[in-house]
Amino acid sequence: MKILIFCALFFVVSAFVSSAQTRKVLPYEYKVDDLSNGLRVVTVPTDYPNLVSLYIVVGTGSRNEVEENKSGYAHFFEHLMFRGSENFAPGRFDEVMKKAGASSNAYTSDDRTVYHETFAKEDLDEIMRLEADRFQKLKFSIEQYKTEAGAVLGEYKKNSAAPTFKMYEVLRETAFKNHTYSHTTMGYLKDIKDYPNQYEYALQFFDRFYRPENTTIIVVGDVKHETFLPMVKNYWGNWEKGSYRQQIPVEPIQKESRKKHIDWDSPTLPHVAVAYRAPAFSETEKDKVALDLLSLIAFGENSDLYQKLVLK
Repeated sequence: MKILIFCALFFVVSAFVSSAQTRKVLPYEYKVDDLSNGLRVVTVPTDYPNLVSLYIVVGTGSRNEVEENKSGYAHFFEHLMFRGSENFAPGRFDEVMKKAGASSNAYTSDDRTVYHETFAKEDLDEIMRLEADRFQKLKFSIEQYKTEAGAVLGEYKKNSAAPTFKMYEVLRETAFKNHTYSHTTMGYLKDIKDYPNQYEYALQFFDRFYRPENTTIIVVGDVKHETFLPMVKNYWGNWEKGSYRQQIPVEPIQKESRKKHIDWDSPTLPHVAVAYRAPAFSETEKDKVALDLLSLIAFGENSDLYQKLVLK
């Protein structure tokens, strides 16, 4: 069977919104503060009593993996961040979360890595102390590192058994020639196999990107900015700002459409992917953020399209 991929030339979204048409999008008021070390703090008080959701967003994803043979490390650290820290031994994180009745998880994308928990308001201080320790004092042995490297390799092999995974991987390689969007968040198989030999590089990666000026803490729920901000300053205020600066390769203008066929050995339904070039992440422009939101509205599980094509 063949899997067909098209990479189209342009993706243009035009929006005409006058000031008279502008309306408030978020139903809740929020406050934002930046600490002196660059850490951003956002609080979104809601009317859900005694419930809090905590999001810690690191502005690092597969986009930042610019060095040759070093793909997938942003996703790798999503795993390593649960291996213990200076004051919380391996397994202690899970104990604290279980005691708090918290749901906890993380995910990695092209442009960010997000750690999130939902728990009772009374446990906020303890969980903030735990999070501050693992973000500032992450600690794992080379044996733990190699164990997690094996887990990531197993995850890759499991995912690569699906034709859609391979299609997505080849789609990126076809669409991008210079930019690091050319590889998935999991990275290339050859790089993953080399993880056990890259312990020192992994420490360097963490030191570069897990820094306050690259991190945003968001708390949503039964919480006030005036009480949460001092808590953040207490646990995170001494986190040292980094100095690493990075240049992401610029993708040249695409002048013609591209396509790729993938032969798949085992029987499966045919698959096709059509992709459109769109703006990359930018710290100054909002195009990528707007497109992310548009994607959820137009193609998410609550969209009319999903309801009609999938559920009905």
